[in-house]
Amino acid sequence: MSEALVRWVRWVHAHAWWVLVTVVLATVASSVYVADRFRLNSDLNGLIDQTSDWRVQFDAFRDAFPDMVKTMVVVVHGDSFGAVEETAKSIEARVRADAAFRAVSAPQNAAFLRDHALLYLSLDDLDDMADRLAEAQPVLTAIAEDASLREVLQLLTDSFEQGETVAGRTAIIDLLAGSADAFLAGGDGRIRWADELFDAEGMHTRVVTLKGTERLDETLPAAALLDRLQTHIDAVARPPGVQVLTTGEIALTHEEIDAALSGVQIAGWLSLVFLVLIMALGVRSLKIVVATLLMLVCGVVLTAAWAMLSVGEFNTLSLVFIVMFFGLGVDFSLHFSLRYQEAVNADVPVADALTTTVRSVGVAIFICTVTTALGFLSFWPTDYRGVADLGVISAGGMLVAAALTFTLLPAVYAVVGGIRHHEIDLPTGDRLVRWLISHRLWVFLVLSALAVGSVIVASRAYFDYSVLALRDEGAPSMQGLRLLQREGLATDYALYLVHDNDRDWADAVTALETVDEVILPDRLVPKDQDDKRFVLDDLRQMLASALEPQRQAAAPEARELTALLERTAEALERSGDSAAAHLGRLLLRIASSGTADAWQRAVIDDAVEELAWLRRALDVDTVGFDDLPAELRDRVVNAQGRQLSVILPAGDVSNTDALTRFVESVRAVVPDATGRPVIEWGVGEIVRTAFVQAMTAAVLAIFLVLALVFRSLRDAALIMLPLTLAALFTLAFCVLAGQPINMASVLVIPLIFGLGVDNGIHVFDRYQRSGDVSRLLHSSTPRAVMLSTLTTVFAFSSLMLSPHAGTASIGLLLSVAVLMLLIFTIFLLPVLLHKH
Repeated sequence: MSEALVRWVRWVHAHAWWVLVTVVLATVASSVYVADRFRLNSDLNGLIDQTSDWRVQFDAFRDAFPDMVKTMVVVVHGDSFGAVEETAKSIEARVRADAAFRAVSAPQNAAFLRDHALLYLSLDDLDDMADRLAEAQPVLTAIAEDASLREVLQLLTDSFEQGETVAGRTAIIDLLAGSADAFLAGGDGRIRWADELFDAEGMHTRVVTLKGTERLDETLPAAALLDRLQTHIDAVARPPGVQVLTTGEIALTHEEIDAALSGVQIAGWLSLVFLVLIMALGVRSLKIVVATLLMLVCGVVLTAAWAMLSVGEFNTLSLVFIVMFFGLGVDFSLHFSLRYQEAVNADVPVADALTTTVRSVGVAIFICTVTTALGFLSFWPTDYRGVADLGVISAGGMLVAAALTFTLLPAVYAVVGGIRHHEIDLPTGDRLVRWLISHRLWVFLVLSALAVGSVIVASRAYFDYSVLALRDEGAPSMQGLRLLQREGLATDYALYLVHDNDRDWADAVTALETVDEVILPDRLVPKDQDDKRFVLDDLRQMLASALEPQRQAAAPEARELTALLERTAEALERSGDSAAAHLGRLLLRIASSGTADAWQRAVIDDAVEELAWLRRALDVDTVGFDDLPAELRDRVVNAQGRQLSVILPAGDVSNTDALTRFVESVRAVVPDATGRPVIEWGVGEIVRTAFVQAMTAAVLAIFLVLALVFRSLRDAALIMLPLTLAALFTLAFCVLAGQPINMASVLVIPLIFGLGVDNGIHVFDRYQRSGDVSRLLHSSTPRAVMLSTLTTVFAFSSLMLSPHAGTASIGLLLSVAVLMLLIFTIFLLPVLLHKH
């Protein structure tokens, strides 16, 4: 193998310019191919081989109720019932008029539910509303008889001048003063009377769900759709205190793709910066730095072309290959280049220096290529396509890196000539290793104790299979989802059951400790309607003067209204009541400004509308399921008569153990129960199995190759020991840092063996060639290991800045693992080799 590589590198040296031109042209062609074929798939659940019953059941649910999946959800949230209702209705009207959207649903905005709102209140809430209506009765009657401020102001004037007690007088003064203040400050001064009729305390939320067609041929398929939706949202005037967020599966997926792309871009640029800095300090050769950068650029482009050719797309996990290629490509380049520099330092001509380099490190680089590629390919046979794709792409990337190492680098060095001399001694490392060797018994005892402790701690590591754990909690779509969950309006942890008109299972499921509630379709029908209708009858009698006024006065003319404001202001200022006096001063300012009629409309118009609603709401019949609007019925009963029920979990199912118990206990009673928890639970089992398979395959394949190459099981075990310790300590770190293993970071442990074996091979191979630890430590190998590892650490640590939580977790754990690999390879492995 060594001589074959030597002959190849000699040929490259002889045809250096042709080789460079060929590589550059291949890179340019590959970049064009990648730009034309690039596609990113962020649906990790879709990247699982799903042929199990749970997948079939979810597909049946999706087919029965297609409008329940792949949706966008607009969340309108605020402290004003009226403002939230008005905003939600305006947004709904705009998207319904846009042909780009379909399956638009906003049941809370439906006229039927508004007119029957009192029947849907609980008895306690209905009693509270009755109390508020009783307090507002004088004002409502005044407005019903005279749709102007005349009767309301006269009511206040008489109250103070004649000493009459008027129900709700303080509330009326506060309402008018707040409206007048806002009006004089330049606002509309509008009073939303729905806030006074309904419970105004707390927050109010409404949702509009809709679907649309994504552009699957684009990198961000939902970008145009979400931009179009945002345009409609922005076009709606948003009252103060109202927040609008967009969430749902489409928005969540879009933001995850965007986060993954931006995260890789950030990591890529930072990796380049760190690479240049580290190499500038550690190599001190511009030619080596330029050659390495050229190799990385060509390698990333060629590997991306391989990805499009072999897999056809990237996913949010396989994108990590770009950062990994920086680490692995730098590793190959530094071991080759620094060994070349070592030969040049001995005044060896370029051609002979390249030959010496290949004979020294060529076989080690080849072995690293094989072992690392096998480590990556260990993902390929698994059912987790997300990491299987990463394995195929990265294994191809290893072959690309090796090819460029023995092709591009020799060609560059042949063209640019000799490189700068640089001393490579590491005396500090030498002294530390010799001290460790002299105390190796204590080293082994301490390391053994740490390993045992790590096993105990690592045994508590757990796997969080929730896809939501991979998403940025600060993203608007996640904020919208969390808001809905807090308000109890939606939960991604509910189970759905599509069934016929049978209810035999409901009691058994409700009785489960893991179940909080079962929501059947008839839950949409108001409860306790007979009791509520008695309350409505009492309200009709109490509000008779407002509902059926005895007279209808004409609106006052502007002069009359101004005079009325002035007269009321005088009465209020003489009252001795500070709040009333403040309102009086505001009334005088409005009267003098000539805007009395505009302010009157702001106060009265909404009250007139709410009075009309109150007449309808108090005169409703008993509601049955068939009386519900079709839009509402269709969400729980499809055209084939199949019904949809919802099963809500008890307890905190954000904990995967609790979620697993919930899913398994419910499915034990009703095996067809489905939904996101079942999908994630099923996917989690596949991923867990894939992890074990990949881990086992990687360890066995790498160990077998090492044993065959070095012809010694003991030598293979020595090289594997630092990898095993790094994997063990990384798992312990996860537990101590409260960092669960998620759907992305699950690939870290197998990657430790694929990424970390290279350093062990180089150190072991150089030790065999030198035969002495001191010569090993004063060779180019430790410096190459140190520099390439630091570059890899900085590359992975830059992933921690990614807004994609899954990518960030990979960056964190791989940074920790690679640092441990550096320590164990540079300091522990030589101690083991000396004893060996």
